[in-house]
Amino acid sequence: MLYRVLIVMLGLFSWVAAASGAAPTPLLFGVNEGTSGSIGFSDRQEKYKPLADYLSKILKRPVTLESASDLKNLTKSLENARYGLILVRPSHISAKAMRDQKYVLVAAAKGDAIAHFIVHKDSPLKQPSDLKGKSIVMPDEIAYPTWVGLAMLRDIGIGRGQADIRNFRSQEAVGYAVEQKLSDVGVVISYSKVAKDWTAKGHRFLWESKKLPYWSVIGSPKLAAEDVAKIREALLKLDQGEEGQKILKEIGVKGFVPGDEAAYLDMLKWVAY
Repeated sequence: MLYRVLIVMLGLFSWVAAASGAAPTPLLFGVNEGTSGSIGFSDRQEKYKPLADYLSKILKRPVTLESASDLKNLTKSLENARYGLILVRPSHISAKAMRDQKYVLVAAAKGDAIAHFIVHKDSPLKQPSDLKGKSIVMPDEIAYPTWVGLAMLRDIGIGRGQADIRNFRSQEAVGYAVEQKLSDVGVVISYSKVAKDWTAKGHRFLWESKKLPYWSVIGSPKLAAEDVAKIREALLKLDQGEEGQKILKEIGVKGFVPGDEAAYLDMLKWVAY
């Protein structure tokens, strides 16, 4: 009797072990829209879920979506290689992860990022040199347009102590401050709603940066090279089918290209992040 019980138990343990070994490990897929995004957590989860489901089918393993909204927590998670895969709007943050934590550039969204110094339509400011001594509002201290804006000011000889620079959490707050004449100038990124609507409201761009690296999808150094290759191929082909085009429209991307890691690292060196 005891012998039969042992046989049954050994069989059960073997079945459990086999089942456990067969279950694929979920891939944690993070998404961050930086300070240009204005929707809430649940809306972001819904927005990017079709992309996560698509990648899950490609990889034949569960892909768990997590919206990473706070830039400081995002940076910590990247330093710990917490995400297996992440779509990041602030390119200096993804570039830092490539440089310091050896993340891999999987693909880049089609497009360019441009930082704009915005002014009210009634502003007397005409050129970048006029910014000395003026009040300038920028988004979060870690935000992409903030670091680009500071680098641009530095390049024309305006340091932090030569202008009244303040930081707000979002780019919408930056736009509001300039529109209400609470600040002389603001700094926003081209893909933000503020930048897209600014001239349509009759206001002006005083100064803009060169074209900079756009959104990127990066993979953890722990992600298998085979999976990186599968994800890259899937993203590059996303605009070729009806399902993929719907996904791209939902997340607001025209498509993906291989990207140039060197361009991200060169930008990072320039902003000194």
